Amino acid sequence: MLQGIGVGALLSRLVLLTSLGLVLLYSSSIELAKNAPLHMAMPQEYARVVHEKMVFTLPGTDSLLQHQVWLLSDAQQRPLLYCSDVITPVCIDGLCKPMYITLYWNLVGHYVGYGVFQDNLLTKFDHEAFTPTDYAKLHTLLLDQHSILERKTMEDLFDQSIAAKEKITFNGEEVDAVSGATRAEIKESVVEGALYSCFTAWHLAHGSIKEKIEQHLLSYYDPVLTESFLKSPAEDYQLFALKQLDLSTLVRLLPQVQEIFKRTSPGIRLYILKKLPKELWKDEKVSQSFFQTFAAVDINTKTLLLNNLKYAHPSVVNSLVNDLERMSKNQLSTFLNYLAENRQYLNASVKAKLVQTAQNKSFAESYLVEAFVKSN
Repeated sequence: MLQGIGVGALLSRLVLLTSLGLVLLYSSSIELAKNAPLHMAMPQEYARVVHEKMVFTLPGTDSLLQHQVWLLSDAQQRPLLYCSDVITPVCIDGLCKPMYITLYWNLVGHYVGYGVFQDNLLTKFDHEAFTPTDYAKLHTLLLDQHSILERKTMEDLFDQSIAAKEKITFNGEEVDAVSGATRAEIKESVVEGALYSCFTAWHLAHGSIKEKIEQHLLSYYDPVLTESFLKSPAEDYQLFALKQLDLSTLVRLLPQVQEIFKRTSPGIRLYILKKLPKELWKDEKVSQSFFQTFAAVDINTKTLLLNNLKYAHPSVVNSLVNDLERMSKNQLSTFLNYLAENRQYLNASVKAKLVQTAQNKSFAESYLVEAFVKSN
């Protein structure tokens, strides 16, 4: 079996098998039919896996074999991950053998890891074995949900101005096999010499599987999972849960939503602010909980907060006036226009802070505050 394998390739396989052994040792308490992940972005979840159940099958195509998708769960049958053993042809002229890989997704259908078959390790062009570095690079590529490969076809991968030294056949057509023919902007993202494997694996990891997993998740999604997702540090879980909340549930779970707002990404903050019913802003505690984050959030969230100022409890003015120097010119204008239209909120402490800011010549927009103070 080792015949024809170069010394370098053999050493790479030995190093890989050693690392695989570590992964298998790590998961030795898990008796599953699936290949343990070689790379896994959610190791704590995988460590809790006890049960596996086949839940649906993805149909095959001319180039992709039909494959089963399994749900992995813990000892209490709580769902943790999805996975699938995939055997798919990459090249069909004998130069490249089929790719054997086990793909893992989280509960909302995002790729999180992969495992390999020990008797069918991944190879590059001309049967050269993947190195540990190659395996790590493949994982990095697959984690990128918006890879450059996302909107590429096979024909887009090559620079047609570079003459190929060798040809291989893919889906009945000859394409360049030399890594030098790979477009420069793509070459940096993929494993050198394994362009087809990377292209095929990425589209398997991010194709129709996401929609299928989401559909299956909704078939058993319940309040327990809702709260679990909202408490999760995984932002894709947070966003999925937020999208499922109706008004009554949003109000009931508002404290958890407020906590997410403090620590999550700008995109999810914007989603929360847009989803929050206008009538909730009238509650002083609700308004304060969001506006008190003003100093710490990104510029777009600051803008959206100020756009909701007209709905908010007036007490937020007392905290916002301390953040004038953290506002952009447009944001400051929005706040000052609000005060001009609601002069009843111009109490002594607010006026004092406005005067102080107007006199701060190191603040580039102090002239706006100065003009407001003079006219009010």
